[in-house]
This record gives sequence, C-alpha cells and structure tokens, in this order.
Amino acid sequence: MKTFIQKTIIFLLVSTFSVLALVIFTNYIVKQNANFKFNEKNTKLILGHSHSAYALNDSLLKNTINLSASGESYFYNYQKLRKLVDNNKQINTLFLEFANNQIDSTMDSWIWGFDKMSAKIKYYSPFLDQEDFNLLLDNNSSDLFASYSIATRKQLYRVLGQNFDFIRDIGGYSYSDITKVEDMIRNDDFNYSISKTLALSEKNISYLRKIVDFSTKNNIKIYLIRSPQHPQYADLVNESIYKNVLNTKFKDVEFLDFDAMYFPNNNYLDLHHLNATGAKKFSIFFNDLIENKGLLNTLNKQELIDKEIKVFNNNYLSN
Repeated sequence: MKTFIQKTIIFLLVSTFSVLALVIFTNYIVKQNANFKFNEKNTKLILGHSHSAYALNDSLLKNTINLSASGESYFYNYQKLRKLVDNNKQINTLFLEFANNQIDSTMDSWIWGFDKMSAKIKYYSPFLDQEDFNLLLDNNSSDLFASYSIATRKQLYRVLGQNFDFIRDIGGYSYSDITKVEDMIRNDDFNYSISKTLALSEKNISYLRKIVDFSTKNNIKIYLIRSPQHPQYADLVNESIYKNVLNTKFKDVEFLDFDAMYFPNNNYLDLHHLNATGAKKFSIFFNDLIENKGLLNTLNKQELIDKEIKVFNNNYLSN
C-alpha cells in the first residue's frame, strides 16, 4: 500500500511538472515569435467589444484598422493594445468603444468568468504581466487553470504549425446582413445585459484608465466613442451613471458620441448592434467627418458631430 501511494505521488508530481514545463515552453516560443503587425498605412486603430466590431467597416475608413472583438472587456483590450503598439509604431490614434454596458458590474465576468476568459486567454496568456495574471488568479483560480489548459493547446498548435500571426485571430469588422429588431420588438424582447442594481465594474473601469494612460505614454491620441445603439436598447437605463463615470473618471479624454443617429430598424442586427447596412452608412459618415470635415482638428468635436448628425437624421426622416 505504501509503495502504491509513493508511486501515485511520483506520478502526480511528474505529470504536474510536465504540464507546467509544456505551458512555459509553448508560452516562451509564442512570446518570442508572435506577430501583431498590420499594414503600415493604418495609423488609426479601433478597439472595443461587439458594438464597434459591427458598427465600423474599416474597408470604408481611410488608414484605419478595426480590431474590435465581441465579448472583449477592457482587460483584454489592454493586452491587445500593448502588443499592437509594440509591433506597429505608426499608430497615432485610438478610437475606443465606450458603451453603456462597459461600465457595469457584469463586465467582471467578461474578465474572469470561464466563458470569456477561456475564449480570450488563449490569445494573451503568453503576454500577461504578473499583476494581470494575479487579478485572474485571485478572482477565479479554478477556471483560470482550466482556461490555461485550453490556451496551452492553442499555443502548441501555433508552435507545431509555425503560425505566429495573431492579427487574423484577435478581432476585426463583423459583417451581418440580418436583422432581428422587428421580431424582438414584436416579442417584447428587451432584455438587459447589465445588472439590475446598475453596479459598476471597478476593475473594467480601471483597465480603461490603463488603456488611456498607456496611449498617452506612447503618444497615441485616444478618443472614447459611442457607436449608434437602437433607441429601445435596454441598457440605456444606466445613462446617468454612464455619464457620471465619463465626466468624473475620464474628463481628460475626448468623447465622440454617435448615439443620437437615426437608423431604420432594418439597419440594425439587434437592439445593440448595427448590421452591415447600418455599418456602411455609419462608416461613411464617420470617415467623412474625419477626412473631409476635419473632426480631429476641431476644438469642439461633439458640436460638429451633433451638427452633422442633425443633417444625417433629417435626410433619413425626409426619405
């Protein structure tokens, strides 16, 4: 019996150290070879979650790349941004989505909940610093190790396939030509994606601050943007809290708000997101503001945006 226990302990120790060695080895190889490089002509970068992923078609935006990703919190936006800036020194402008749900406590699960963590950590595990790793460890250690198992498998495939190009994996414009809005309204489907208490996610907000400070340190002009949302979008219920966070915690960052734009229901995928038809209109509008109307060189940017939105909305209402 004693011999059996000893053999079992030895087996477990060998297995544990073997797995640990594999994690360290694959992360090291990936970290040394990872490529986050994109076309040098792209000096403007868009990051965020699904709102900006669906709203901004970067094929219609001059010198701009959209690497937003659905379900991505500011924690993972931050990991992504650090690698992108390290590989693309030409970046001088960052448009970062700042939507109503991104301040809410539900974002905590977007950082360390298993579904989001396992989906995102496979891209960023080799690049986490100790503070970021400890945040995940302290809040959900069991799912962190399970997520690392998934991540290690992904990194091993990269090493074996010598595929170290991350750009195609970490985000991009999301195309959808469908609309669910009429069905959602008909079925009274106005479910919130935020907490009933409207509590804040201090951690997600703190990583937004990290993004702002990192951008400033690297001479990147950062703008918070709010892409158009359907007027019946349920999460607008926290608007006063949202504006308070903006005005108290990020008053040093310029905010570009496009939420007042009118689109017909068939221009939305759902109450959260534009579809391809809406994205085309918004992207052309956004590009025109920057390239032809001089938005980024205007002192009162929101005043210009509101003026152009009024023209846009009047054109829509008159057709």
